[in-house]
Amino acid sequence: MSLKVLPGTPSCFVCGDRRENIRSLELDICWDEEGKHTSISFIPDNSWSGYEGIVHGGILAAILDDAMAWAIKALDDRTYVTAKMNVTFKRPVQLHRHYSASGFLDRKEERRAYTSALIQDEDGNTCVEAEAVFVLAKVI
Repeated sequence: MSLKVLPGTPSCFVCGDRRENIRSLELDICWDEEGKHTSISFIPDNSWSGYEGIVHGGILAAILDDAMAWAIKALDDRTYVTAKMNVTFKRPVQLHRHYSASGFLDRKEERRAYTSALIQDEDGNTCVEAEAVFVLAKVI
């Protein structure tokens, strides 16, 4: 598997640069050309905490949102934005453990892109799943 680090957006909460956004998680989003999906590796620290010892669900949803958005961007350079997203939490994501997120472009229809994503632990167990619909942004 060969991964290419995608450029990210400097001000983004998930993939931004802390010089641009002090609150950024500063995660690298990579593209797996062979598997045609994004890959984000992370180890959550205490600042990601929701319930004691567990990562806040909103942070996990943000990571999945970026994984899906960049899966589209890797295959279509136009800008798509999230219109609808459903997240299912299957297992707790714990602090200080290694996880990976993967995002997939499932299909495109006219101005819509249908995506999916998941977060897995080191043993390959799925902890969080998401599906989303993105729409092509209108240029202003």
